[in-house]
Amino acid sequence: MKRILTILFLLSSLVLRAEERMSNDWLFRIANDATADYSAEKLDCTDWQKVRLPHTPRYEKFYSCEQWQGICWYRHDIDVQKLRGEQFWLNIEGAMNVADVWVNGEHCAHHLGGYLPMAVDLTKHLHKGKNTIAVRLDNNDNPITGPRPLKKLDFLYYGGLYRNVSLIRKGEVAITHPCIDTTPAEGGVFVSYEGVCKKSAQVNIGVSVENDSKKAKSIVVVNRLLDGEKVVAESRNEQKLAGKSRTTVKAKIVVKNPRLWSHLSPALYTLQTAIEVDGKEVDMESRKIGIRSIEIKDNELYVNGEKTFLRGVNRHQCHPYIGYAVSDNAQVRDAVRIKEAGFDFVRLSHYPQSTAFLKACDSLGIFVLNCVFGWQYFNKKEPKFREFCYQQTREMVRRDRNHPSILAWEASLNETKQPADFIAEMSRLVHEEYPAPYCYSAGWQRGYDIYVESRQFRIFNNVKDHDVPLIVSEYGDWEYYANDGGLTQYVRGWRQKPELTSRQLREDGEKRMVQMVENVNTAHIDNLSSVKAMGDGFWVMFDYNRGYTAEIEASGVMSHDRLPKYAYYYYRSLRPEGKPMVYIASYLDENSPVEKAIISNCEVVKLLSNGKEVATLNFDTKATPMRTFQKVALPNCNNLTAVGYRNGKEVARHTVLAPEKAEKIDVELSECGVKLGKNDQVFVYVRLQDKNGTMPNFTGGEVRLSVEGDAVIEGEKVSPFRAGVASFILRTGDNGGDIKVKAEYGAMTDSAQIIF
Repeated sequence: MKRILTILFLLSSLVLRAEERMSNDWLFRIANDATADYSAEKLDCTDWQKVRLPHTPRYEKFYSCEQWQGICWYRHDIDVQKLRGEQFWLNIEGAMNVADVWVNGEHCAHHLGGYLPMAVDLTKHLHKGKNTIAVRLDNNDNPITGPRPLKKLDFLYYGGLYRNVSLIRKGEVAITHPCIDTTPAEGGVFVSYEGVCKKSAQVNIGVSVENDSKKAKSIVVVNRLLDGEKVVAESRNEQKLAGKSRTTVKAKIVVKNPRLWSHLSPALYTLQTAIEVDGKEVDMESRKIGIRSIEIKDNELYVNGEKTFLRGVNRHQCHPYIGYAVSDNAQVRDAVRIKEAGFDFVRLSHYPQSTAFLKACDSLGIFVLNCVFGWQYFNKKEPKFREFCYQQTREMVRRDRNHPSILAWEASLNETKQPADFIAEMSRLVHEEYPAPYCYSAGWQRGYDIYVESRQFRIFNNVKDHDVPLIVSEYGDWEYYANDGGLTQYVRGWRQKPELTSRQLREDGEKRMVQMVENVNTAHIDNLSSVKAMGDGFWVMFDYNRGYTAEIEASGVMSHDRLPKYAYYYYRSLRPEGKPMVYIASYLDENSPVEKAIISNCEVVKLLSNGKEVATLNFDTKATPMRTFQKVALPNCNNLTAVGYRNGKEVARHTVLAPEKAEKIDVELSECGVKLGKNDQVFVYVRLQDKNGTMPNFTGGEVRLSVEGDAVIEGEKVSPFRAGVASFILRTGDNGGDIKVKAEYGAMTDSAQIIF
């Protein structure tokens, strides 16, 4: 029987904020008839599918240019023992792409755009007892939201309720929701900073409060700033709030000797914001904030007064099989992978991404260029298109303005020629919603505070210098023999020299993956040498599927299933303050070239084969740009050890043995330091190995994965090896306990026991 979400109430109208995530017990169906109406309060749903969120309408193929498109419906019941003085908000974090909501058969909300939240005030629509919520989603090509028909698009945008949905309960006096209270630069809690330095910083806090009762209330707005458990500053502001009204109470807190947030030291404070009525706390919200200054001087970036260049990458949020329907922990694991790869900056190409991912960037120290949804598309004929772009700019800033990781707001449609008045309005809206220091708009054309330009267009247009603040938005891919780098990528006269491009799958082998590193190395050095840029973003972090071609976009430093390529280790080597590392980019198999590629951030690397030194390499790690990649001729080499030295001392070591006949498989759970939780998703890797534990570069075969316990396999249960690894996605349930995962490949078996 379907579980009903039950909300319990205090007898007093002074009710603290309560939020319950609605992950389980949703009913789902695809509407084969677009005119079908499943919004009625009472409906026979015996043939509907029971699902959990996050959810995608259909599992997709690992490599595919297709995704499900159409209309689907979700239904969920909540049980409310309603008393006076409560408010109810439905918060839908991601619903692709056109969403409509009914409560008890009554239509109450419509929203365009699947990448930003849809918040619905349910208060007037609920009655005592069982209430039915129905959601209709349409992710067909849309002329208002764009970006262009899927068959001409460079990525996929999937469907479903693919992020979290929560029911929020508040009392009659409460902090407002920033997506319901849409007063510019207000709604909810807005935190900004000024005068930030090592000695002091001013934290400005705006708290929007509503009184939903008919009587005036005397309220006190309390802001407490905590460093760990210690209160370092506090403000109290008292005022009278008339019935059926709202106000924004502003406070200023001065913090002495603040711990400043940066990509190198992501110091976070906790801000607790409470509302008191008659001496009782009736609402409270808590959030992590980071005190920092971001300033542009002479077209260069200064973080907390220090001149800074940010080495970055672009990210698409999709995963194999499940598309966008990714758990919060899986979002965090992606952020961990980005930081561990050596990046301090990520561009959210080409749409706002999960708040769980942004919180991880806050914690890890990854600057974010936040982007509105758009790609090579501007609808001149439809006035509502402009309205949609303006609205999503506001929604993006309002949702994400308190994250210290936000570097700038890319309120620009990627690789799209936009009218000058449109650019001016998009930039104006950024500053209207964030009227405070350290705020910058960014865009693909001139007219924004920061100009973002891909290296391919800089080369094609023969640009030698820039007189504006610049971020190299994309590089290292299109300019290397991928001739679809203009605005007509769906015209397929491209990749004339595939062996020289940066688009190389792990299964394409050693030579091609080394070529990718050479391309990346050349391009990154050029970004640091030929233009004055504040940062650059390699294209791209993870391989991804796209609409206009069946060929996966393979320029990721990690594969679609989050396994590292050689380029991953190259970027790790560029972190001078990072752990010393050395990496041999070779399989040492029969297809390996004579020249072996070595990557290291050590000063000296000695190469040993059969216990004898065969070469010594010197790396210029103190140069700007750093030189951390070399090739050396080593014929007939079937074992190689690289030993890295700093100040004459060994600090890193890596050994590669030529693979022998495969004899076993090994099961690995890829938690990335983020413990497996309930309703979580994690990659399971099955590695092929020889007797020494070396992984042969083998693609093919069939690996079967089975699971026992409170978990399921999402997507394919049978997978081939790709460069020696077969990958799967495991999704846990809510009960916990022991989970057994078993892999089978012919006569080879291995299993892993998981407890969560």
